[in-house]
Amino acid sequence: MKPRLSWSCCGCLHGSVFPGLLFLLLLNSWRAAAQAQPAAPPPQTDPVEAAAVNAILSKLGLSAPPSWNISGNPCSGAATDDTQLDDNPAFNPAIKCDCSDQNNTLCHVTRFKINTLDAVGPIPEELRNLTHLRKLDLRKNYFTGPLPAFIGELTALESMTVGINALSGPIPKELGNLTNLVSLALGSNNFNGTLPDELGKLTKLRQIYIDSNDFSGPLLSTLSQLKNLSILWASDNNFTGQIPDYLGSLTNLTELRLQGNSFQGPIPTSLSNLVKLSKLRIGDIVSGSSPLAFIGNMTSLGELVLRNSKISDTLASVDFSKFGNLSLLDLSFNNITGQIPQSILNLPSLSYLFLGNNSLSGSLPATKSPLLTNLDFSYNHLSGNFPSWATEKNLQLNLVANDFVMDSSNNSVLPRGLDCLQRNTPCFLDSPQSASFAVDCGGSRTISGSDNSMYQADNANLGAASYYVAGAPTWGVSSVGLFTNAPNGSYIIYSSRQFDNTLDSALFQTARMSPSSLRYYGIGLENGNYTITLQFAEVDFPDIQSWTSRGRRVFDIYIQGERKEQNFDIRKTAGGKSFTVVKKQYVVPVTKNFLEIHLFWAGKGTCCIPSKGYYGPAVSALSATPNFVPTVRSSEDSKSNNKTGVIVGVVVGVSVVTLISLAGIFLWCQKRRKLLLELEELYTILGRPNVFSYGELRSATENFCSGNLLGEGGYGSVYKGKLSEGRVVAVKQLSQSSNQGKKQFAAEIETISRVQHRNLVRLYGCCLESNTPLLVYEYLENGSLDHALFGRLASRLADTI
Repeated sequence: MKPRLSWSCCGCLHGSVFPGLLFLLLLNSWRAAAQAQPAAPPPQTDPVEAAAVNAILSKLGLSAPPSWNISGNPCSGAATDDTQLDDNPAFNPAIKCDCSDQNNTLCHVTRFKINTLDAVGPIPEELRNLTHLRKLDLRKNYFTGPLPAFIGELTALESMTVGINALSGPIPKELGNLTNLVSLALGSNNFNGTLPDELGKLTKLRQIYIDSNDFSGPLLSTLSQLKNLSILWASDNNFTGQIPDYLGSLTNLTELRLQGNSFQGPIPTSLSNLVKLSKLRIGDIVSGSSPLAFIGNMTSLGELVLRNSKISDTLASVDFSKFGNLSLLDLSFNNITGQIPQSILNLPSLSYLFLGNNSLSGSLPATKSPLLTNLDFSYNHLSGNFPSWATEKNLQLNLVANDFVMDSSNNSVLPRGLDCLQRNTPCFLDSPQSASFAVDCGGSRTISGSDNSMYQADNANLGAASYYVAGAPTWGVSSVGLFTNAPNGSYIIYSSRQFDNTLDSALFQTARMSPSSLRYYGIGLENGNYTITLQFAEVDFPDIQSWTSRGRRVFDIYIQGERKEQNFDIRKTAGGKSFTVVKKQYVVPVTKNFLEIHLFWAGKGTCCIPSKGYYGPAVSALSATPNFVPTVRSSEDSKSNNKTGVIVGVVVGVSVVTLISLAGIFLWCQKRRKLLLELEELYTILGRPNVFSYGELRSATENFCSGNLLGEGGYGSVYKGKLSEGRVVAVKQLSQSSNQGKKQFAAEIETISRVQHRNLVRLYGCCLESNTPLLVYEYLENGSLDHALFGRLASRLADTI
């Protein structure tokens, strides 16, 4: 029997193979038809916008990257693909485009980036033709002139930054038309005037940066309408009035910076509503007083800085144990009293704690978190024993100017010299060890200056809470402060450049810098008037038309607690030039054998140019020279003489010099011994409380300055003076022609001291240390000492003396 053909198989062949072949034939025919059709042209850039891009780059002298077809169709290549522009130096300048218009045939420029290219000149007017811009980035250039009003025509803008340029003038009110703005950055320019009310229309704003300008007046009230705001930076301006209460209604704020203005206190308690804050910086309040309790609910804070904010409170008013995220706490330069709570030192995330320059008392807490390695408690009234954690390695602990008493049990716990930097400066009180000192700040070797001073090296590795006392000790230095996120380092600035306006370029190749507070001390100096010379040179900001030159270093200078300079700017003082030396000299009295030079950052100046951290006070060299013939030798003289002795040691004449020196020392010792014996006799008669040192009276009268002369006669001269405790006195300098012995003189002083009469000015005491004996009387305003003494009795008494 023959097999039968299965139709089912034939059906399978017919139903599957044949249709597949048919599909392939149709596909090929479609491809052929498509190839026969001409390709659709690529989308083209709006010709007005293309011309604007070309004109802007041409005016600024910039060239587009090779990936751009800038001469033909800018919106092509990297401008339309997924290439990222942010922080991509390969595409700078650069644009991004949207080509969806007119059925994907027309492109518009939506992003324009000219970043860190040092573009110079005004913002080109052609920018107004890029009406579809959503993001404009002109950071870190040298654009000058005003922010043009036509910017208000770019109503599609969502983000605009012109930060770190040289733009100036007021902010145009037309900026209020940019109602789609989410981020606005105007910081580090020269803008001035008051902020326009129209900024209150930008209700979509989440970030606004207006720091480091010259804005003035109150902080704009219409900013209260910006309910979406999360970041507000307004530091380093001239805003006045009170910190607005409305800020407490901006409850989406996560960062708020208000340092370096002229705000008045108190800080509004409404800020307690800002529970989302992670960073809060308020500082440099000019008046008023504020409690600390308003921060109690801000438990999300990671950084809290209320430095120099007129806070008057105790730390116990806040439960710091709730602040588990806090890594930086700076409450320095306030009036905080009471003890330091243990809870602060136990915070798990805290690394930096600044509580210096308050009125804290008591002892240091017994324990601390291992992460907390930078602690500033300087300039308080702490006392007691040091806890065991004070000996930890890699710990920075500044306890300068407290009430600790050093003894054999604790003197070796901390770096040497702390006993000389406690309150009341106990080291060498009334026992001067040096007449002068000079320091090459940040230097690693001793340098002989053209002023004949030997500038000692100052290369101690100081950080956020440090101090150092030179070996003698004749001087010391203390540094505190931190700028958040700044690179860690030794706070020494280096430069290999040559410097103008000096014969001592080597002195300026290093400088000591501190983010907050830098103090130098003279220890064991002889009392009297000194000339303090501070030498500066700016090295961080070059003298070119570049964004790197836009930095400003601004700080205050205090000497012996008196402010000598406010908003001192090194480069501005040098006529706008960097690498040019500036010298500032001041005549100040040294009392209690101690000198303090304080460079203080008050919130002014830029924070991040050319990099974060280059903004605090800096000094290259300093010296203190007496304005009188000293009775003790300076440490510099000793070192210089030792060096000279080595060089000429082989010369025969050194023996003659030695003999003369010995003879001089012998005579000086004899004279000193005689003076001490006479003083002892005087002390026996009068007692020590009525005897003044010559240095104290010389300082009080500003070295018997002619401007303080009240009168003179046959008995001598009378000078007005001010003692260190503030009492105003009249100092009578007796004539050298008097042959009266000091013992007889003292006896007469005793007699006068016992006379009490309403018509006689009071005799406070005397001084025998100088060649001309001195009498110290109470000072009466509007009259000379002779007229203040009643009638002829005064003249007779003066003649007798």
